[in-house]
Amino acid sequence: MTQANTRTKPQSSSSALRRILPDLVILPSIALILSAIMSWANVGFGDEFLSRWGWSFLTSVVVLPVILACLGVIDRAVAAVLSSAPVLMRKLVVVIVTAVFIESILALAVTAINGSAGGSFALGWWLAFSRSIPAGLVISSFFVFYMKPKLERLRAGAQRST
Repeated sequence: MTQANTRTKPQSSSSALRRILPDLVILPSIALILSAIMSWANVGFGDEFLSRWGWSFLTSVVVLPVILACLGVIDRAVAAVLSSAPVLMRKLVVVIVTAVFIESILALAVTAINGSAGGSFALGWWLAFSRSIPAGLVISSFFVFYMKPKLERLRAGAQRST
C-alpha cells in the first residue's frame, strides 16, 4: 500500500455544506410553520402575535432537534412491531406517531412560552396541539415519504465523496 493510499482525503467545504445544509433549511422551516400555528392558537392574530411567535420560534428551533433525534427510535419501533405489515402501512403509522409526538412536545413548549388561552394551560395546550396537528401530518408525510429518502441519499453521496 502506498503512502498516498493510507492518507485520508481532506473533507472539502462543499461536501460538508451538502451534508448539513438540509438540516439548516428544513428544521427552521418546520419550526417557523408550527410555531406560527401554535402561537395563533394561543394568542390569536392580535398585537401580541409577532412577539409571541418570535419566542415560540426560538423555542421550537431549540426543542425540535431534540424531538427529531427521537424519531429514529420511532421508526425502528414501528418497524419492529409491524415487521410483517406492508411498507406503506409502516410509513403511514410512522407519519401519525411522528406528528402526534412532535405536536405534543412543541405544543407543550409553545403553550408554556405563550401562556394559555382562557387561563387554562390544558386548554392552551389542546388548542395548540389540535390546530397544528393537520400541519404536523402534512409535514410528517412530506418528511417520511420524500425528505427522509432524499436526505439519506444526499448523506450517502457526501460520505462517498469524502
